Amino acid sequence: MKKLCALVISICCGIFQLSAQQNKQVLGTVIDSAKTTLPGVIVQLIADNDTIKTTTDKNGNFSFSRIRATQFSLVVSMMGYHTLNAAYTFADKEKQKRVGPLELKASVRMLDEVVIKGKPKPVRFMQDTVEYDAEAYLVQEGDNVADLLKQLPDVEVDENYRVTTMGKDMVKLRVNGKDFFTNNVQEFIAQLPAGIVSKLQIIDDFGDQANFTGIKIGEPIKMLNIVTKPGMDNGSFGKLSGRTGTNDKIGGDGNVRFWKGKKQSSAHAGMNTENNGAGNSRSMNAGFNHNDQISKNTKGGIAYNYSSSSSAFARKQVLETVYPEGNFTTRSDSKGDNSNANHNLNSNIQYNNGKVFLTSNLAGSFGHLNNQNAAFSNQYGLLRQDLKNSSGTKNSTPNLNGSFNLSRKLKNNKNQLSASGGFGLSNNSGTQQINTNTLYYDKNTGLLQKDSLLNRNLVNESGSQSGSFGFNYSIGVKKLKDSLSNRSLNFSYNASARSSWNEVSTFVIDNNSSGVSFVDSLSTSYRSRSLDQSLGLNYNYNTKSMRYNFGINVRPAFMTNHDLRLKQKFVNNTLNYSPNLNISKTLPKGKTFNAYYQGDNINPSIEQLQPTRNSQNLQNIIIGNPDLKPSFNHRLNASYNYMHAKSRITLRTGINAATTQQEIVSHVTLIPDTLNSLKQITRYENINGNYAVGGNYSVNIPVGKKYSINYSGSIGVSNRAIIFNNQKAFGKGVNFSQQLRSDVRMNKFSMDMRMAYSTSTNNDASMSRFSAIQQFGLGQISAPAFFTTTNFNVDLNGELRLKNFSLEGGGRYDKQSNDGSGDQRFRNNSNVDLNLSSRLTVWKSYFLTVYSTKRYSYGYALDNANPLLLSANFEKRFFKDKALSLSISANDLLDQGNNISRIVSGNTIIDSSSKQPTRVFFLGLSYNLSKFGGRSFPVNPD
Repeated sequence: MKKLCALVISICCGIFQLSAQQNKQVLGTVIDSAKTTLPGVIVQLIADNDTIKTTTDKNGNFSFSRIRATQFSLVVSMMGYHTLNAAYTFADKEKQKRVGPLELKASVRMLDEVVIKGKPKPVRFMQDTVEYDAEAYLVQEGDNVADLLKQLPDVEVDENYRVTTMGKDMVKLRVNGKDFFTNNVQEFIAQLPAGIVSKLQIIDDFGDQANFTGIKIGEPIKMLNIVTKPGMDNGSFGKLSGRTGTNDKIGGDGNVRFWKGKKQSSAHAGMNTENNGAGNSRSMNAGFNHNDQISKNTKGGIAYNYSSSSSAFARKQVLETVYPEGNFTTRSDSKGDNSNANHNLNSNIQYNNGKVFLTSNLAGSFGHLNNQNAAFSNQYGLLRQDLKNSSGTKNSTPNLNGSFNLSRKLKNNKNQLSASGGFGLSNNSGTQQINTNTLYYDKNTGLLQKDSLLNRNLVNESGSQSGSFGFNYSIGVKKLKDSLSNRSLNFSYNASARSSWNEVSTFVIDNNSSGVSFVDSLSTSYRSRSLDQSLGLNYNYNTKSMRYNFGINVRPAFMTNHDLRLKQKFVNNTLNYSPNLNISKTLPKGKTFNAYYQGDNINPSIEQLQPTRNSQNLQNIIIGNPDLKPSFNHRLNASYNYMHAKSRITLRTGINAATTQQEIVSHVTLIPDTLNSLKQITRYENINGNYAVGGNYSVNIPVGKKYSINYSGSIGVSNRAIIFNNQKAFGKGVNFSQQLRSDVRMNKFSMDMRMAYSTSTNNDASMSRFSAIQQFGLGQISAPAFFTTTNFNVDLNGELRLKNFSLEGGGRYDKQSNDGSGDQRFRNNSNVDLNLSSRLTVWKSYFLTVYSTKRYSYGYALDNANPLLLSANFEKRFFKDKALSLSISANDLLDQGNNISRIVSGNTIIDSSSKQPTRVFFLGLSYNLSKFGGRSFPVNPD
């Protein structure tokens, strides 16, 4: 009996063990061509004579359990997409197979029956992605992608097509999840028609390698992904044009692009010449780009671009600086000629078979410039002097750099190994001739005291070599139980080395004998070497609704600096450590939460390290500090997004904090010279105390498809630290901004209104630099004074569109003030801009367009005529699609145009105007190509 029981138990255990060995699991994810997961997809598993069916969840995941067969096939189908069939085989002892991601391609075939569409959802929040459905917004014939982007909440598009969202720039473009020609956002949102768009996705992009490994660490960039409608992933677009004008203008441009899925080819060329009022201006460009799928798993591309320009200029500037020692004003007139030429060659290749991911890039460039400048400056206030200066600069800059990224999933599919590397070579050689004539005056009597003339020739040679290497090893620390979790422990090491050198030889020309002598005290010979390293340990966790990683990074930095002329050596070594954090959580009912922290080393430049005097500007002498330490930035950001499903009201909030240890700042001192005038000495020092903490928010309330109201703003506190005349000053302040935006969009009428207010109570001149503006005389001075900067503006624009007539008008009011303590005060400036334009269809293919603009400006230091600008254009279009057009244009019929602008930086304002003819008549011929999916999509010019 005991033997029988033992036999039965043994047989049962064997059966259970065999059953356990035979039960296998299949996991996978289904995506579309834009790499977006697809919910509700039907997935069938066929094994032997059995068929099992399931559907993907809301994140596109599916799973099958208790599979006994060794071989099986999957059939994946969804309406609007081509059916996908794939066969698989389990390896020996493999109990779990993860397939995919399985990519479904959109079907071009459309049903003849009536399709009932649900109400589109304007915004959808997903992990790392905000998705906008184009069906929820008004798209009209002739609109480009930029017109669609302008309707999206929390998205701003300026007149140069620069796109920002929640204060961050959109820096990369893809179409259907793939690289698109040059990936330039500004270039293509102006050319691509809105009619081909199905969805717009704003993605927090951590890079292709992070998408492959699933390990997303650090600060992402903002990427725009355009998802096209079915069948619209191919086309040809571009423009050919030629023109001539009364300002001696003659030229032509052409760019043509051909796109078919992953195959992309483009070419462009152009030449223009004209009289810009100061002299001749000429520009040329040419280039090509080609991307293609080389094999099943390999794609690559190559691009070349050439550009050159030569332009004369004539400019007037007024710089006003307010600080405790007194007011300082510089009026300058400058003229000259700038020319440059650049060659750029880039190539890339990418390999991805699901197990191995490899990318490599190689780029080379060569640039040459030749600039000539002559200026006369009149300075008064704190000191009284005149400057007559001329300079000439010639430079050539060859560069070569390359990089690679390699990732591999190891045999067990849990562990991963990644490596990266790169190199860079650059060189700069040039000569500079500087003639400085300074006239010193007694500031009380105004009498000339001294006329100083100094002629110098500078020979400059500099260059750098850099290299980098890093690796990451990821260990799966827990066996996967289902398709929803992935855990790993990551070890990383990164190193970057850089060697740079700079030699400046200064020769002074005797004013009497014209003899040339070498000046050792004004010459430098310097070499700098640095090694930055980072060692990291991170824990990574991934599920369908949550991703987080945390860890610690140790960052040693080594710097060695050699003054070859003085035979001195300086060594600076630092050690920083910081935590690492990145969280992304998708909550129920359209909510997402994201947070990340990052810390970085920033090394001082070779110019900041050189202890010798840089006297190219005799009134602003720069002396480096060889004892500078690298600074270390800390940044913490968090965001929360929510959309109410029924009302479609969206809420977006964010919190950010930043501080810098050992920040490198300019230490400016004013010293009297022998004639009781002043010189500015600029040194560099490390300082602590700069920080900023703030939050932002945005609420968007849509009212149907035609109306929307958006209210957004930010509030924060900050502390700024500066050094002036050997004194440290700290300014704590509040930064506050509010904006109200309202849009009305109908088929024949649209209107948008914006009202914004902002103030910063601790603005100072160290916030930004404009060194290229003032080449001679005292530079911008970081005085120990903080200013309250206030801005207020209102925009109102409307458009009426009828069958044969359109009318567009708008107005803008801007007011800005900068106020300090006591008498430290600027003139407030304000602008009122009014514009009105109309377009009339005279007869079928004949069009007349009239533009008018009136501006009122107050508070500028330069004369301003408050111009009224009137322009007109008469156009004849040819062909059925009206692609060819012949036009006659008249710009600024009343000849009242001016080119006045203002830059405000803390305690300095800079008013500028440049000479340029504005009344010009043109004759132009152009051909516009815009075909996608076999259809014509004309794009109206802005």
